[in-house]
Amino acid sequence: MRTVHRSGFTLVELLVVIAIIGVLVALLLPAVQSARDAARRIQCANNLKQLALGVVLYQEQHKMFPISISPWSEGGNPIQERNGKGWIPSILPHIEQQAMFDQWDFTGDFFSGGGIKSEVNRPLLLTQLSIIVCPTDASSRDRELWSVQYQMTDTEVALTNYKGVIGDTQMGSGGSSFRGTLPDCHNTTPCNGTFWRNNYQNPVFLADFVDGTSQTFIIGEDVPEHNYHSAWAYSNGDYSSCHVPLNFMPNPPNPAFWPNAISFRSQHPGGGHFALADGSVHYINEGVEHSIYRALGTRDRGLSDQTPEPIPTGVL
Repeated sequence: MRTVHRSGFTLVELLVVIAIIGVLVALLLPAVQSARDAARRIQCANNLKQLALGVVLYQEQHKMFPISISPWSEGGNPIQERNGKGWIPSILPHIEQQAMFDQWDFTGDFFSGGGIKSEVNRPLLLTQLSIIVCPTDASSRDRELWSVQYQMTDTEVALTNYKGVIGDTQMGSGGSSFRGTLPDCHNTTPCNGTFWRNNYQNPVFLADFVDGTSQTFIIGEDVPEHNYHSAWAYSNGDYSSCHVPLNFMPNPPNPAFWPNAISFRSQHPGGGHFALADGSVHYINEGVEHSIYRALGTRDRGLSDQTPEPIPTGVL
């Protein structure tokens, strides 16, 4: 009788093959993750680019930058109907959202249930356009956070990762852990940036950019789970300050401590995106020197407590 020999893997060979496959997977997964991260980062930059171009187009049409209207009677010349409208709804016609803009009713007072909080606007407040969220950060899409935004806790509202730059004002004055321009201007006017909640009283014009539009931040990134002022259409939820170093994130998060929370941060490694007044978008390293970072947030690099430094080549 002939002995039939069957070819096959020995246990040792099988283990070797499994080990090789494991090594290949271990090498491949980081590359795949890196490619996904890069794609999300590119999409985030593209979102900021579209928002910045919307601001530029608004400025070209109206000869001033978009305005926000405070829900409070504050500043030197408050208007009668304090509707709480932020700057983002103003640029909707310039980011291919004319139909959505036409549905808004901005009449009435915010704290009386009018303005952006009126019943007709509720579906709009819940509409989260892809252009206003960074795909790298999941917190902006966390529905649990949609009901905890300051002054909006009785109204569920979609969030945004992109905030207008108020400048480098020291939010909360002495309450903040970081130095900035004093006095705090967020509830007065004017500020040395581009967007704040009552900039309708002192609109920003192109001529106000003494440093030049290519040297001034106007929009940056934020992470809603670290800042409960992130309601996308609200004038007290769509701005932040450069007085806090980029990517400051307390552990555990302290999103209710607004003097530090109303600042810029991202979930990208090592930095975050900013749009400049000329419509360009740049990735800023979180290690940027603090005085330079503050200066980039202002239209004239005015710092109250030190002489501004020139911006080194390569920062932008």
